[in-house]
Amino acid sequence: MKFSLALVTLLSASASAFVPSPNNVWGTTTALSSRVDSSDAVKAALEASEKYGATSPEARIAWETVEEMDSSDNSAASKGAKLDKTTAEKIAALAALLDAQKANVDKIAALATEIKAVKVAAPVSKPASDSPALRTALDEAREASEKFGKTSKEAVLAWETVEEIASSDSSAATLGRIDDECLVDVIDGCEAINELSIALGKIEP
Repeated sequence: MKFSLALVTLLSASASAFVPSPNNVWGTTTALSSRVDSSDAVKAALEASEKYGATSPEARIAWETVEEMDSSDNSAASKGAKLDKTTAEKIAALAALLDAQKANVDKIAALATEIKAVKVAAPVSKPASDSPALRTALDEAREASEKFGKTSKEAVLAWETVEEIASSDSSAATLGRIDDECLVDVIDGCEAINELSIALGKIEP
């Protein structure tokens, strides 16, 4: 089961809102022969973000391609492809939004990593029905009820002990139901958002 985190979903939806339609006009200028023209890759990345979501594997791979192409370009004089004003404004707005959420995204990734580490380090407790401690507490509570009465102080305290043990076992079982794949999805999503922010910052208006 995929783990859907509210903030990651919100950022994905916000990112899609800023991504331009594939029908937008892309202007170009003459570039030096040594320039790696990444305009088509940028357009493909924007379309992938719009179609699949900003944190999707498709969008992530597309933006990584843009980053690799830009990194391989050693020509400082060349300006490459030009974006129309509307598209440039949307990209700038998206970059600003992602930058404003960077601290939260980093916290989400850190917490997900910590939870995953706890799951690996500590084995999940058995369900309450298989707990020896719970069975013992139940026996003692029944015995106290029969010996002192259901409303006696001894019986009340014994049943409170049963409730505490059952609650503790239930919490441990709940942690066990958090699938490792879900946590990995959250961590990957945060990384994709940060990579998208970096890639957008390298696009020249």
